Amino acid sequence: MGRVCPHFGESWWGEFSSPRRIDDEQRLLEVRKEMHADGDDLGIFYIDSEDTAAPLEVDVVESFCQGTSFEDVKKGKGLAGSWRNVWLDERNSLDLAGVGTAETREHENPLTATGLLRALEPQRFNHKKLHDAGRRLIYISDLNPDCIHALAATVSGLHARALRSAIYRHLIFRPSISIKIPTKPCLTFQLELHLPFFILRKSTPPNIYGTVKTKPDRRWTDLSFLELDNFNSKESNEVWSIQETQISCVVTGTDDWRWTGYGFVDAEVDGLLVDACEENMRFDQIASGIIEANSPIWSPRDYWIKVLEFRIIRITREYENLLHKLNLAFDHYV
Repeated sequence: MGRVCPHFGESWWGEFSSPRRIDDEQRLLEVRKEMHADGDDLGIFYIDSEDTAAPLEVDVVESFCQGTSFEDVKKGKGLAGSWRNVWLDERNSLDLAGVGTAETREHENPLTATGLLRALEPQRFNHKKLHDAGRRLIYISDLNPDCIHALAATVSGLHARALRSAIYRHLIFRPSISIKIPTKPCLTFQLELHLPFFILRKSTPPNIYGTVKTKPDRRWTDLSFLELDNFNSKESNEVWSIQETQISCVVTGTDDWRWTGYGFVDAEVDGLLVDACEENMRFDQIASGIIEANSPIWSPRDYWIKVLEFRIIRITREYENLLHKLNLAFDHYV
């Protein structure tokens, strides 16, 4: 259930402009297991008596995560403990203008899914040894089942619905730009950005025969018949292709001091995090690696709009490149 702004001219809800004392530490899965909820972790995570879309979301996510388990992520088995595709930034500031002292939790980015789980397990606020993590950014290159297990196991009940929506909409390759203000169980904000698009690349055909998913399912179309190269190279297995790809960014929180930003981006857009140098890890990956992590945007609205700006520029360039190459090919046959 949501709420509309009481006056058209207002830009934001007043409740979000002041720090609010809200307990959002309770993990959703822990609470529901105490209530003896049925099903595995993902099934419990997607149960929502007030969400009529939940059965569809469960079907999509469980199908994607088939053959994986939370226990493997917890123990660091397989890719969960070896594949580094996560960037995490957690910091806290008493001043949204950036004048106050910023306190940061240090992470050895990029992280594995197991590393993400262990980083998110400690108490977010009022920890005895760690700084508060009022502003949390989680970027995942090629969202995979292991990362979904790690996120589902650590999300609080207040932000579970936003995370469910982020994961589901990223997997189904469907555009959406929306602002939601849920009122239950308390007033929160949910800024969603899902941008599916097409890119033109030279690549090898994807492997569709694996039993366990390692990235979202995206369509890949062979364009070798257009002969986009000026010469024929038989030494490489790569061919020109059009590929589906998506950028998703969801920002959710209880006020301007406590919020989380999720960024799920297909590796065809930004490249693999495991190949990135240490210097690149000092930049905000959700914001296209343009903003320095130590010079953050504290306001959740300003941050979300800036991510939209950076990502739209990138998508526009990809479409211009695609149209240019296709026009050259069509002109060749005319």
